[in-house]
Amino acid sequence: MKKLEIAKKPLYSQAHEQLLSELSLITRLVVYTGFAFFILSLLLTSLFTSGEDIQGYWILALGWIGLIIFQFSWFANPLNLLALLLVNQRPIVALLLSIVAFILASQTFIFVEIPTGTSSGKIHIKELGLGFYIWYLAQGLFLLGIIIEVFSHKKARTSLASS
Repeated sequence: MKKLEIAKKPLYSQAHEQLLSELSLITRLVVYTGFAFFILSLLLTSLFTSGEDIQGYWILALGWIGLIIFQFSWFANPLNLLALLLVNQRPIVALLLSIVAFILASQTFIFVEIPTGTSSGKIHIKELGLGFYIWYLAQGLFLLGIIIEVFSHKKARTSLASS
């Protein structure tokens, strides 16, 4: 009877796998924190206007209408969701989607008025509220989480290929 030889993993491979699991833990922590901030942003005032102040949940529900006035910030939400869903299967695509999402989210900084569709015309945005800044931070955390995940897996594939 032949003894089955069990190949032991080299020590560097075990350390490498541990590093990957820690990075995945860091990625999860960053992304979950982003989701918590996203939910919190829905409950807070995002825009202070010359009319009524606008809450985050209202912007989430109706922000897609911004497409009509070339205001694309709202589309950062579905783009980042798609990026987070694709990060393991298509990491580079996920990274590009998240970068585009962050750029779109940044468009809010130049948004100064909201058309009302009535005779009064437009509601002027006086300032961005805490809800906006927390939402923007969430978008940044989603991007950061995807960057960590993409580059940790790239580094892992590179080191495994060289060993």
